[in-house]
Amino acid sequence: MKKTFKKWLYLGLAAFMLIMLCSVSSWAREGNSEYKQDVKLTQLLKSMTTTIGQPIEYSKIKKPEVTALKVEIPPGKETGWHKHPFPGYAYVLRGTVTLEIEGNKQFRFEPGSAFVEVLNTLHNGKNLGNEPVTILVFFTAEAGQPYTIRANKE
Repeated sequence: MKKTFKKWLYLGLAAFMLIMLCSVSSWAREGNSEYKQDVKLTQLLKSMTTTIGQPIEYSKIKKPEVTALKVEIPPGKETGWHKHPFPGYAYVLRGTVTLEIEGNKQFRFEPGSAFVEVLNTLHNGKNLGNEPVTILVFFTAEAGQPYTIRANKE
């Protein structure tokens, strides 16, 4: 019975998050926001794929956990090659980050850009600019499991 309850709790939480994500943009368009009129809603990202076109899939996990991170990359520095086994969602607050994907693909994200992290694919975030890069990243992962795995490439 406990397993069934957790399953329904997890499914309910996932459904709630999906409904909320889908509803925010329609509330803003229709003016039916539950917020006061002076509160502005801006859709930052709506995607069914990662940055490199991988479909977003939600795996069944036993202990779901959300982690929010502020990533700061000084000028001329990089994150180092790594991959993510769980979905991650990023928003660039400051600076421009160059996301280098294994296989010589590159993407640039400037302040105000939102993107979906690539899954199980080696990549490296570089700050090629003169100012620090600050990125907010949210991972939906399993408690006790790493959301980032460093590569032996370096």
